[in-house]
Amino acid sequence: MNQKLKTIINNSQLSFWSNSVLNSYSQIFFSENKIFASILILVSFLDVWAGIAGLIAVLVSNSLAYFIGYNRFTIKRGMYGFNSLLVGLGSGLYFQPDMQVLVLVFFAAMLTLFISLFMEGVLAKYGLPFLSLPFLLGIWLVTLSSRDFSMLGISERGIYTYNELYAAGGQPMVVIYDWFMQLQGFDSLKIYFLSLGSIFFQTNILSGILIAVGLLYYSRIAFSLSLLGFYIAYGFYWFLGANFSELGYSFIGFNYILTSIAIGGFFIVPSIKSYAWVLLLLPITVILSISLAQFFNVWQISIYSLPFNFIVLLFLYILKLRYYPKADLQNTFVQQKSPELSLYLAKNQGNDAQKYIAVGLPVWGQWHVSQAHDGTYTHKGDWRHAWDFIIHNKEGEQFKGTGDFVADYFCYNKTVVAPADGTIVELLDGIPDNIIGDINTNQNWGNSLVIKHTELLYSQLSHLKEGSFRVKKGEAIKQGQIVGTVGNSGHSPYPHLHFQMQATPYIGSKTLDYPVANYVKINKQGYELNNFGKPLVEQTIAVAESDGILRNALHFIPGQLLEVTINNKKQLWEVHKNAYNVTYIWCAETQSTAYFYANQTGLFFHNFIGNKRSALFLFFVSFYQINTSFYEKTFLRSTIPPNLFFNRGIRVLQDFIAPFFLFLKSNFELRYIEKDDDLSPDYVQLQTRIKNKVFGKSISLLVSNIKIRENQSILMETRHRAKTVQIHIKPATRNG
Repeated sequence: MNQKLKTIINNSQLSFWSNSVLNSYSQIFFSENKIFASILILVSFLDVWAGIAGLIAVLVSNSLAYFIGYNRFTIKRGMYGFNSLLVGLGSGLYFQPDMQVLVLVFFAAMLTLFISLFMEGVLAKYGLPFLSLPFLLGIWLVTLSSRDFSMLGISERGIYTYNELYAAGGQPMVVIYDWFMQLQGFDSLKIYFLSLGSIFFQTNILSGILIAVGLLYYSRIAFSLSLLGFYIAYGFYWFLGANFSELGYSFIGFNYILTSIAIGGFFIVPSIKSYAWVLLLLPITVILSISLAQFFNVWQISIYSLPFNFIVLLFLYILKLRYYPKADLQNTFVQQKSPELSLYLAKNQGNDAQKYIAVGLPVWGQWHVSQAHDGTYTHKGDWRHAWDFIIHNKEGEQFKGTGDFVADYFCYNKTVVAPADGTIVELLDGIPDNIIGDINTNQNWGNSLVIKHTELLYSQLSHLKEGSFRVKKGEAIKQGQIVGTVGNSGHSPYPHLHFQMQATPYIGSKTLDYPVANYVKINKQGYELNNFGKPLVEQTIAVAESDGILRNALHFIPGQLLEVTINNKKQLWEVHKNAYNVTYIWCAETQSTAYFYANQTGLFFHNFIGNKRSALFLFFVSFYQINTSFYEKTFLRSTIPPNLFFNRGIRVLQDFIAPFFLFLKSNFELRYIEKDDDLSPDYVQLQTRIKNKVFGKSISLLVSNIKIRENQSILMETRHRAKTVQIHIKPATRNG
């Protein structure tokens, strides 16, 4: 093994273990911010013995999880270390410093890890986090068992605050602390800081102040939610006449802080609705805290974070049972590094490719929408999210001759195809076509089939022709596969195709408000391309046909290498897939990552981490949303999360009010310029533009002219702020 390879391996190992330790601290606040983690480590060592015990617990848990063989990505994120850290901190503070305590912490950390792994397996089935439940079980077991451990002495640390502050920072620390404690009118703020510090088992205000500063640095939304949650609870204590001084001496106020952050900004995308639910859930958390404290006093043990765990898990589970999830109260299915990032990604209009499965039109060629959502005739109530399709000729007529017979209608007996991959779960045949103008009210849906695409996502096709089915129940089918032909059966006075999305596998189920993928609207001005949309009544639409040059050049697969030339300087990019099955392009030279999602519709980038002056960032923003269908002089519009373009200074203000209003916007526009030949093209030419706006006023423009050749090479010329960069990208091989 050469020296360079040894160095790479050693650096990788050092990065893994250092991150696993740091993230074990910051993960308590749902964070992976290294600076915040460093502040939290400092706080934990304000009591040196507690800090040592906490660090030992982290190292024991992470090492054991590593050697047992658990997911290293999860270990690196601190998911297996933070509960053991809390047990270690609590044990280190509760007992007098002694070697026996360190031995106890060692085995308590092992026990807490095992509980974490068990909880992960149980709760993962329901898509729920295990939060700090392992800590609760671990610390309770340690506390109860320690009553028979005669060699362990109960600590008096935390009682003599001034002595401990003097030991930590000398007389200046005592003076500052004394000045703050004597301030009048800030009693609630003092309790807020004590509550923050108590999360790390610290009993002084200095700890809370340091944590508040770190929280503010990590996330403005999390910081504001910590204040909001605490003061909602504080106000509820006052309103009902409860003894809110209890918050000061029992330090259970951190339950309200963590509940607010978890519901308002971490597990739920921050929004007006998430903040409203914080307002509603915090009083319940107060009631639970007070009642549980009475119950646990029987065993003389603290409730610690039990109310936080109970309320958060209860609410998240309730949300998962929703029949109709609301767009303004979204779960963050993939946890981001901060509430701000979750919000900006959710606000981004271009991430529909991630939110939705690409369910296309169930037909070939051009069709006319005779009835859409909230239709004039039958699309009402629970069945309002549906479409009826017919065919018009150039004169706008849907039949030839007098239209007295089903065969006179242009759509009759036309091919119906599967809108997406799936399985036939229901099929009804044998219902004859109606004569024109008549309807069959006894068999309302007529000849129909239901296709299962995923759990809770089905499509239904109805009014098909009797005996025209090309599939059978239970058969697996592919998108575009012929399933039957258009008829006039059921509640159908004239031939048409009924199409709807639904959450259950039965014919006639209630409909889902779900978009159609990859289609074009056709009008006198030409084509209008849609990645995802909901066709409107009287629109003429067709499936967007994929362009071979775009499809081949933008088909990036894990393991692929790309040779990149930037103004005559070369780089190598690699395509990878991470533990969450998310694909990304990695540039080792600039330590940059561009995350993307691809399907039969196109290529969709959704996040970037790294050097924003790199060629990969320019590629990321220039190819942000590319539909692989080519229709000359058409365009697509989307938005890019503002955190990717605007500097940190202006974003701080935006972060605070982002759940309510975005004044920073980055608008993306893709224009399809030219194809050199329709029959046998050598290249296609595109142009993308990004306009950055503050309160609606444009402040900068980025323009990329792109030429993609038949040999999969990509030529880009990007202009931004009087600077031009030329980039050439082409496939590469492992051996160069």
